[in-house]
Amino acid sequence: MNRKRVITLAGRVIRQTLRDRRTVALFLIGPLIIVSLTALLLRSEGRPTPLGIVNQDEGATVLLFGQVRLADRIVAVMSQGDALIPVILTADEAEAALRAGQVRGVVTFPPDFSASFAGERRVRLQLTLEGSNPLQAAAVLSALMQTGMRALAGLASGSAGGELPLAVDVTYLYGGPEYDLLDYLAPPYLVLIVFFFVFLLTTVTFLRERSQGTVERLMATPVTRLEIVTGYMLGFLVFALADAALLLGFTVSVIGLHYAGNLLDMLVIESLLVMVAVNLGIFLSTFARNEFQVLQFIPLVILPMVLLSGLLFPVEDLPGLLQPVAYLLPLTHASDALRAIMIRGQGLAEVSAQIVALLLTGITMLALAAVTVRREVA
Repeated sequence: MNRKRVITLAGRVIRQTLRDRRTVALFLIGPLIIVSLTALLLRSEGRPTPLGIVNQDEGATVLLFGQVRLADRIVAVMSQGDALIPVILTADEAEAALRAGQVRGVVTFPPDFSASFAGERRVRLQLTLEGSNPLQAAAVLSALMQTGMRALAGLASGSAGGELPLAVDVTYLYGGPEYDLLDYLAPPYLVLIVFFFVFLLTTVTFLRERSQGTVERLMATPVTRLEIVTGYMLGFLVFALADAALLLGFTVSVIGLHYAGNLLDMLVIESLLVMVAVNLGIFLSTFARNEFQVLQFIPLVILPMVLLSGLLFPVEDLPGLLQPVAYLLPLTHASDALRAIMIRGQGLAEVSAQIVALLLTGITMLALAAVTVRREVA
């Protein structure tokens, strides 16, 4: 091996890379942004979760402890902790509060709750979860188990067995026993997959059109910038919609994904997301000069959406600084809308806010693409 030739070749690569300042900037700054975002998410203190309490416990006399109301004891420990906020409800208010999102779950203490413990020396908590978000459900269940164990620790040490049995019977407002983990996770994953491939296809294809001079030649004609961008958008949209429809049909008919809502409503949401992805891809591709720079947009655009759109962390549990950012992301609204249709069985009227957000984002991206395309071509 000739060391001089190797060093010369390495020097040429370094000089060539340094001349591309945009690549260098993205290479250095991109990872810092992603790591900072991840650190904010993982090191932020979780917010207490509102949990509905239907307390009908009439109390009972427990051996060695006298008159005890176990439900009050559990609620008191819950109030002192930082994981759950007890919200006292009546039995008639519980389901409405759960459907409205005022609480993440409801614990019902029946009249004989303490009496059952006094007789059987064991306790079972009745928990109803909203059920459309498995991450939230798991967090509530875990926090309730820990709260129950702390509340009953003293009684357990005084019991004959030395260990107090504690179990939680969980029912779900939405979903059912036929739903598995894939059914619950499908809404955010479907929107992510559709968005990623449509965004990648659009950015690369529009960049190729620019590099081949097609867009520049169109700019020399009476066609306006908005007409050019809209025409490309409609062209890409045909293939993107076909891809979204194929993916949705495949997951439902072949994989056997369960859903409660209307299939056409789901396709409407995916179509709106596809429109946003196409317009965003056209807009960002105007800032790239080659395919390598296009690929650098992926971690900067896709990864923040994965972290902030509710795929890994519920948006309601994000730090206050990041929540406004999350609600600016199209994946957040598409995921919320698709989850409402697929798991809760809601219609387009119930997700109108998310539809408006997707439409506004798509129109904004289209306008920005129309504004920036001339400067880049020139």
